[in-house]
Amino acid sequence: MKIDLSNTTKLAFFQDLYRTARNQSEELYEKIEKYVKQYKGDDEIDGSNVKASYVRNITYELIESQVTSYLPNPAVSPEMYSEKNERNAKSIETLLKNKRNKLPFEKLNDIDERFNPVYGGSIWLVEWDNSITTHNTVGDIKLSCLSPKKFTGQPHIYDIKEMEYCFIEFETTKDDIVRRYGVTPAVADETESDENADEDTATLYVCYYKNDKDKVCQYIWSADTQLSDIEDYYARKYQICKHCGKRKEICTCEKPEYELMNEEYEELDRDIALSDGTILPAMCVVVKDGQVVTETQKQQAINPEDGSVMLEDVKGVLLPKMIDVEVPKMEKTKLPFYTPNILPVVIRKNISEEDNLLGQSDCEAIRHQQQGSNKIETRIVEKCIGSGVFPMVPESFNGELDNSLWKKAFRTNQSNAKLFGRVDLQVDISRDIAEADRIYDQAKRILGISDSYQGQYDSSAQSGKAKQIQVNQSAGRLDSKRRMKNAAYAEIDQIIFQYYLAYADEPRPAVYIDEQGKMQNYIFNRYDFIERDDAGEWYYNDEYLFSTDASVDVDKQREVLWQENRANFQQGAYGDPKSLDTLLIFWQNMERTHYPFAHDNVERIKKMIEKQQQILAMQQQIDTLAKDNQNRQEYEQYLLSKLQGGVNNGTK
Repeated sequence: MKIDLSNTTKLAFFQDLYRTARNQSEELYEKIEKYVKQYKGDDEIDGSNVKASYVRNITYELIESQVTSYLPNPAVSPEMYSEKNERNAKSIETLLKNKRNKLPFEKLNDIDERFNPVYGGSIWLVEWDNSITTHNTVGDIKLSCLSPKKFTGQPHIYDIKEMEYCFIEFETTKDDIVRRYGVTPAVADETESDENADEDTATLYVCYYKNDKDKVCQYIWSADTQLSDIEDYYARKYQICKHCGKRKEICTCEKPEYELMNEEYEELDRDIALSDGTILPAMCVVVKDGQVVTETQKQQAINPEDGSVMLEDVKGVLLPKMIDVEVPKMEKTKLPFYTPNILPVVIRKNISEEDNLLGQSDCEAIRHQQQGSNKIETRIVEKCIGSGVFPMVPESFNGELDNSLWKKAFRTNQSNAKLFGRVDLQVDISRDIAEADRIYDQAKRILGISDSYQGQYDSSAQSGKAKQIQVNQSAGRLDSKRRMKNAAYAEIDQIIFQYYLAYADEPRPAVYIDEQGKMQNYIFNRYDFIERDDAGEWYYNDEYLFSTDASVDVDKQREVLWQENRANFQQGAYGDPKSLDTLLIFWQNMERTHYPFAHDNVERIKKMIEKQQQILAMQQQIDTLAKDNQNRQEYEQYLLSKLQGGVNNGTK
């Protein structure tokens, strides 16, 4: 994106760009606002000034029935196979699985599961936050799930990867502005907040855009105050003094003025151990145009016959003979810093729709049914309220009449008792109820939701297997939404991986469960991804494929997994069911699917196997001792027989 500042300031340029993009997307945001009201039970009737007196919120019910705690399990594979690439893919996958547990994915998923069907999509922002520190590490991932109302994309571009710029709006405190952007409190006070916010907060507008060099940049402002302007947002930065040219850490100027500079590479001052046991050397061979550069060095001459050092007479003194030898030229290893090249925003779509930044909203799909339900339910309530049983009294009755139920009693005698009566004005609402149910069924069929999927009674499926098939059929119709969720999480995982390549200077520990069910440690080291091409250029290999592992779908019913595991065990898929080793495999699988007390059974069986092994070892020792004893007895008998034979020969 080219920024023309010939007749304006940079702040005014981005303000105008934001207003233009927002205005051209106004129709989208009007729809979004309408869908939110529908989800919350809005009583407005389209095309009418009369509001519904009663709302049966089928939109809320059907959207909530689709909410799932399912988190896609990361899967990583290399684009080109090698042992090193396969090992690195496993380290990425292990790291991402740990992030699923460490980051607040459960809370964000709960928000996302509402945003997505209501708005038609959700916005994920992935950032690297250097303020997140531990004793051994600096910086980590910061993940946010945002409402589409807070996001403004480039007009008429419907893929975030194709956009030249986008805007994100969010609220923060003025104290946080001072800490994060290094401005003075006076500058922070010049910022403005939303109408509904208080004086201590401010509304920030963040623009991510690509410059002429296709580098991602960031510009932040609030009201008429510029807060941050970062060219090449992903590049490592350091501050250098304009006066002395030294870095901020060693500058001694009385009134220094610093400017941000990009840090393009790092020089190794020590050898770095890699995960496979090899070394990334601090000194490397110089390569130019694909050829190793050599230099001449003096070295001792070696006698090729006996390998001894050759000597020469220098003014009567024998000294080692020195000769010129061509050796590879060495230099300090300079590694370029990795720089991500994608916008830090991921859009999860509900259902793909042509020429739409987001997907199709479920609210939009069943809006006609919701409107019809509002009208029918209002009619039913009005009929019920307007109907009733009214008393009949003689003209001479002097008491008070009202529509109270079971609270009035009239005193009369037998002569005029027949003059009292009632008029029943009850109405038939059975057809209205049938129509309301028909509309509700239409809405469910549109979204692909059945009674079995909702866990309700369904007379059409009698057996448990039939119900399971119905649930699977409904899940199949909803599979498109799940695949869009999987695709969004794969994009998030790719950005997280690129951030760790770029900024994780320290090795990051992770844990995984091996095939024996034991916890194992694993280390993610960004230097493992360093490679050198034929031209001598160092680079980070980021050519890995990101997807989700469908075989580890935690959204499946655990009871079904337990049942399948039992069937496999009984059918001998793990080995002899009577064997302790087979029992251990069975309970380890049950432990992975979180079966109650499975861990206790695993530990108990391990102790039984250990005890069994000890008994076998002791029995082997006993058998060995018994055999040795038998051999010794046989040898003694042999010697005794020889001795007795010798004595007998001497006697003769």
